[in-house]
Amino acid sequence: MKLNDVYNKWLSIKRRQVKGSTLSCYQLIYINILAPRFGSTDVETMSKKVVTTFLYELLDSGTKSKKYCSDILIVIKMLIRFAGDELDINVPDTTWKVIWPTNNKVVIPKLERYTKEEYRKIVAYVMNNPSPRNLGILLTICTGMRIGEICALQWRDIDIVGSTIHVNKTIERIYLPENIGTDRKKTVVEIGTPKTSSSDRYIPILKNILPIVKKFYAICKPDYYVCTCSENFIEPRTLRTYYRLFILEKVKLDYCIKFHGLRHTFASTLIENKVDVKTVSTILGHSDISTTLDVYVHPSNEAKRCAVNGGLKGIFG
Repeated sequence: MKLNDVYNKWLSIKRRQVKGSTLSCYQLIYINILAPRFGSTDVETMSKKVVTTFLYELLDSGTKSKKYCSDILIVIKMLIRFAGDELDINVPDTTWKVIWPTNNKVVIPKLERYTKEEYRKIVAYVMNNPSPRNLGILLTICTGMRIGEICALQWRDIDIVGSTIHVNKTIERIYLPENIGTDRKKTVVEIGTPKTSSSDRYIPILKNILPIVKKFYAICKPDYYVCTCSENFIEPRTLRTYYRLFILEKVKLDYCIKFHGLRHTFASTLIENKVDVKTVSTILGHSDISTTLDVYVHPSNEAKRCAVNGGLKGIFG
């Protein structure tokens, strides 16, 4: 069976199994990358050699990153397994792994978090200049919420008496691959469930910022969105644009990391202040504690210096 035929059958079932944003990513990979190369290929012939040769070609071209090629591999293996498990086709084994070429280039790591002093400046500015959007930024850097979660947050999700936030939905703009090449909208904004079941969670509100939260809570209706104090939400890309201007022109920092860096900053700061990783992982909504350690915890230069000085204490007299 041709891969295009497998894909169409797979797609009709997958639509009912995953979130729209996840399905959209799979579709874009297939339409833009896999269909042109393998659409007319018999799925039975898609062996490890065929697939790895293709992936290595993409890497060598310099147009696709190792991470993106890994995502492509995930889609390829899903389709092959679907053909074997659901369509009873004799397909190649998919348990093999790709040995990715090493990269000898020196990569300078990007700034992933703010320093403690920059953290204080951001918090201080919002406390002195309260507004709905500023409050959204403050809550993000004090709770570690994702940008889609903070944009979807409504006042009904906040328990003032219990000082907690219930994260139970997210806003995201997703691509509509089926509309590519047409006059119809290419993207749509959707409000849906959080990223995973672990992402549906309760987060304590820092007592220091509770007074400013209470002020807005007192003047807003339950169905109003926190970042707008109205019945209309702000979508993530608009909040990102505002955030950049906020950091550079209002707080006047010398640089601006990505909005997601607020989440990194929050997690790293908790870890450096000896909060146990399991608790941090739960607050962030991770289903696997290793994600918290591997992705979001970035020791500051100050923490690394203290670790070296403290760890070698007594060696040099």
